[in-house]
This record gives sequence, structure tokens and C-alpha cells, in this order.
Amino acid sequence: MRHVAVALTLLPLVLARPLGARAAGELRLPPVERVTFENGLRVMVARSDELPLVEISLLIGAGAAQDPAGQEGLASLTADALGRGAGDLDAMALARAVESLGATIDTSAGMDASALQAEFLAEDLERGLELLRDVVRAPRFAKDEVRRARDEQLAGLIAQREDPSAIATQCFASVLYGEHPYGRNPDGTSEAVGDLGHRDVRRYYDRWWRPNNAILTLVGDVDPAQAIVLLRRYFGDWEARPDAVPARAAPPARGAGRRLVLVDKPDATQTQIRFGGVAMARNDPDLLAANVGATILGGGFSSILIDELRVKRSLTYSASSRYAASLVGGDFRVGTFTKTETTVETLALALDVVERFRTAPPDPAALAKVQAYLRGQFPLAVETADALASRLTEIEFYGLPRDHLATFRGRVAAVTVAGAARASAAHMTPAGAMTIVVLGRAADVRAPLEERFGAVTVVDPEDCALR
Repeated sequence: MRHVAVALTLLPLVLARPLGARAAGELRLPPVERVTFENGLRVMVARSDELPLVEISLLIGAGAAQDPAGQEGLASLTADALGRGAGDLDAMALARAVESLGATIDTSAGMDASALQAEFLAEDLERGLELLRDVVRAPRFAKDEVRRARDEQLAGLIAQREDPSAIATQCFASVLYGEHPYGRNPDGTSEAVGDLGHRDVRRYYDRWWRPNNAILTLVGDVDPAQAIVLLRRYFGDWEARPDAVPARAAPPARGAGRRLVLVDKPDATQTQIRFGGVAMARNDPDLLAANVGATILGGGFSSILIDELRVKRSLTYSASSRYAASLVGGDFRVGTFTKTETTVETLALALDVVERFRTAPPDPAALAKVQAYLRGQFPLAVETADALASRLTEIEFYGLPRDHLATFRGRVAAVTVAGAARASAAHMTPAGAMTIVVLGRAADVRAPLEERFGAVTVVDPEDCALR
């Protein structure tokens, strides 16, 4: 088991194992059986018999947002330590048991939730569920293993501090969201993580890893009714806890005016640029039309940002725009990089391009091209058993309509020029209210930035939840 960052709002578009054939370009999804056990565990099962595999997605409704003050990074550490020994098996024995089945069990933690993904051969389902039950319900959290997980997390934080792109992205979140949980680094800070131990991990696990705070989805080559019987056998008596469901933070507040923060990195060889503002939550009905607009603006090599910044002026190799939508809120963000000497030119042009797009209808031909792309790519995001399991879990967690997947392509096709323009005007941050983070050599770029944009706040990378 290894720790990876969990992102529930977006899934890879290129996947390997087919879930089912598509006729005449239509998306074909299997029926989904839904049941809630007496202990509150929400269960979904769908049959996919293309390959003799079973994919399981378990989501726990607690993540970094539930880290106690001063213990930032605890959700990530708990998720990682979960798979380092369970039941009667120590870490090595558990790894051998999983490997002997040709199976995988991966754990991760994000901002709003923690997750476990597992894959077994269909013929090994019962043995796989036995192992999964132990991992989920009886983790050992041995002192030495928690210490190893903590050391790896600390090493990861050190690596982040050496990556200008990662620093800029985290600083953008930190500045934009301030004290709101979404401004945290899900991996915590070195200071906080260094003080965490197995007792802290156990307390976090005991509080949040409970069936009434969980969604379990199984997709694979099994009979759904039989799978539900097995899941009830292994998870039906999992003990609930009344306080396991977290009280969510209020939606993040939108800023009133523009802020420009310069992250001083004297050894930077390029300037990293991030800007945007607070936008919408994952279940906002405007998100689809807004995403269509963001794709036109900065969703690929044929986007407007690439054309203006790269093709016409050679200011950058890459520029992108997107909505990062989470459970209680989210943001619109633009990211790019450039040479130190073209920092001001690149930032000014990018802001101007976004503002012009925000205030004018998109080109109909560009809209049609993006619609065709999104409709064509979407089946790849749900045509494998593991992708479908993750998507079904996502729908349940965010409270999306149950026909969200089946209607996606039709809803994309129905986005009009006026609809995309309205969503962009409503949710793309105006230029005068942007939160802007520039990472580079302050000695070289501070004065030009102040001359063009006004007051600049200079901070160190360590000030952005990267200590």
C-alpha cells in the first residue's frame, strides 16, 4: 500500500480495461444496486463481466479538513499507515498476502475525504474481502510502521519545497483560502507531521473511519445480490459511531479586491504564476457549463491561453485554466510559467485574456470543438470497472443526480453560447478581484510588478503551509 493524493472531482481520461461496448456512440452503463446497511454503510454494486476482476472503492467522509489544529497532515498519515499491517498480519505479511492474490490495495487522503481502492480477481473475492475487512476494520498501527509512514511523509514535504510548481500551487491555495481548511496542504507541515505518532493516528481512525461515514462501491464480475451478501458479512457488523460524520466548514468567502503575493525564491530559474478566485462547489448546477468555458479558455493546446501566450508570443510552454470544485466550495484558477524577464508581460497578458473571455460570448466554433472533445473523451473516463466504481462513489459523496453519468454527454451537447457565457461571467473571477501568486526572484521581479500592479506582499515559501 502506498500513499497517493486523492482527487475525487476529476478522473483520468485514458484508461486501459473496457467496461462495456458502446453502440452508435452511446454510453452503456450497467444497473446499480444500492443498499444501506443497518450500521449506516452506503453500498453500491454493479456487474461488469468484461474481465474477471472486482474493483472496490471505499470513501470515508473525512480528510485533511478534519485534521485537528496543530496536527495538519494527520488524515494523510492515517490513510498511509492503514495498510501497514492489519489483523493478524504485520506489514510484510499483509503485503505478501495481497501480492499472492495478484491484488492491490491503495489508500489515500484528500481535503474532504479519505479513500481506499482495491482490486481482486473475481475468483478471490472472498479472500480479498477478508483482507480488506482487516485493513479497514482492524489496522495495527504499529509504532515502527507509523514512524516509517511519517518519515516518508516528511520526505515528501521536503520534495514539495524543492518544486517551484508545487510551492506556487500550495501558496495560491493558502493565500486564496486563508484560514479556511481548503487553504491547508493535505500532507501537512513538517513541524506538525514530525510530532505525530501512533496514538494520534489511532484517535483519528477511531473517530472518522466508521460505516456511517463511509460509501462502499463494488464493480466487477460478480452477481450483485451475492456481492451484497458478502459485503454484509464482512462489513455489516462494523461498529458505527454517532459523531463520525463531520460538521463541514462554511463555504469559503470570495475576496473583495485584488491581492498580489510574491513568493521569493532566490534560486528560481523561472517564474511560476497562479491566479484566480473562489468559485463553486462540486454540486453546483453551473459547473458543467463553466467547465466547458474553462476548457475553451485553457483546456488544451488549442485553447485561447495557449494561442495567446505560447503560439503568438512564445512567453510560455504551458498555460491552463480550470475549476477546482470541492465539497463546500472551490475556485477558478489559471496557471502558467515564464522567464524571469517576461514575468510582468506574461501575467498582464494572461489576466487580460481571461477578462476578455469572461466578459464576451465564446466563439461558436470553439464551443462546438470543445463539446465534441468532451463528449468523445467522457466514455473513456467510465468504461473501466475501477473508473466506474470511483465515479459512482463520487456521485454519492457529492450528492449529484443518480443519472449524472448517463446524461453527461447530452448535457454537454446542450450547452449554448449564451449558457457558457453566463456561467463564465458568474464564476470566473473579475480581473480586479483576482488572487495572484507569483513565485520567482523577488530581487528581479518585485519592482516591475509593483510598477504595473501596485502593492505586492513578499513572503517566503515556508509561509504557505510548507514548513
